[in-house]
Amino acid sequence: MSLHLLVLMAGFAVGLAPANANAAGIPTAPAATVVPSASAPAAAEALRNWFNDPYFQVRSGMRRCPTPKGPMGTEADMRSESHSRTERGTSCWLAKKCSKQNSYLYDPDIAAAVRARFDASAALQDASLWVTVQRRIVWVEGCVAPGYAEGSLEHLLQGVADVELLVVNVTKTPRAKPPYRTLDR
Repeated sequence: MSLHLLVLMAGFAVGLAPANANAAGIPTAPAATVVPSASAPAAAEALRNWFNDPYFQVRSGMRRCPTPKGPMGTEADMRSESHSRTERGTSCWLAKKCSKQNSYLYDPDIAAAVRARFDASAALQDASLWVTVQRRIVWVEGCVAPGYAEGSLEHLLQGVADVELLVVNVTKTPRAKPPYRTLDR
C-alpha cells in the first residue's frame, strides 16, 4: 500500500513519500520532503549581474545617493533578457557596423577607457556616480552637486572609442526620486 499526501503548511508544500511497511507488515512513518509551493510568498530574490556587464562606481563624494540598479537582476530577468540580448548583440555585426561578432565584446575595453577618464580627471569629485556598459552603450547614473554644469559628463567621456551612445541619468537632489532604477525598487 502506498500513501501520497501533499499538505500546504506555512506557504510550503510538504510532500510525504510513500509509506513503507516493516517485516511484520506494519506501515512505517513516511519521510517528509519540504519544497516551496507556488502559493508561498516569494522571498526577495537576490539580484545578480547575470551577464557580467561592466558596472562600477567612479565617484563617491555625495552621501545618501541611491545606488543604481545597473545590470543587476533576478534569474527571471536573466531568462527573459537572454534571447533579446543575443539578437541585439549580433545585429551590429550583421549590419556591418561592428568588426567584432557581438557588440557586448566591446564592453570591457569601453569600461576600462571610461574608468581611465574618471581616474585621470579631478572633475566631479563631489558627485556619486556609477557606470554601466552594455552593448556599446554607457550609462552614467547617480548624484551630482547642485552646481553641476550640464554637459560635464558628456564632455569628460567624449571620444571614448567604440561608444555608440552615452546616457546620463543624474540628479542634483539625492533625497528626491532619482531618474534611474535603484537597487531598492
